[in-house]
Amino acid sequence: MNHIPWIPAFVVAILPKCPFCILAYSGAITLCSGTTIYPNGNSPISYFSIGLGLFIIACLLLNYRGRRTLWAIGISLLGVGFLLSSQFYYVSAIHYLIGSLLLLFGIWYNGSFLYFYNKLKSNIQINILLTKNNKSS
Repeated sequence: MNHIPWIPAFVVAILPKCPFCILAYSGAITLCSGTTIYPNGNSPISYFSIGLGLFIIACLLLNYRGRRTLWAIGISLLGVGFLLSSQFYYVSAIHYLIGSLLLLFGIWYNGSFLYFYNKLKSNIQINILLTKNNKSS
């Protein structure tokens, strides 16, 4: 039950904060609905997924934040690579989902991931210090 207060904070941390992030999130969420992956595999409709991935990368470029955006674009390009392999080479649901998750993580990394990561890291360090203090007393 101790993790329940973190759920709203996690939801707020991953929510998009700017219009470009909203566009990128909506594109990535659309990619995650891989219910029709096999009928689209190796067909002209497969280019729609690839186009959405490239649209997400364009949105990341429009929301440029320095080195963080370059890393986010690299992660997203890796995701597009997985989408390409899932649609044209292996026709694999696993590759499709990994690609979609990498795209989502690239968007989150460009947005608020570092804030969430630093907050989590500081809370873990505080808990370690409190645990050491409790053991020594």
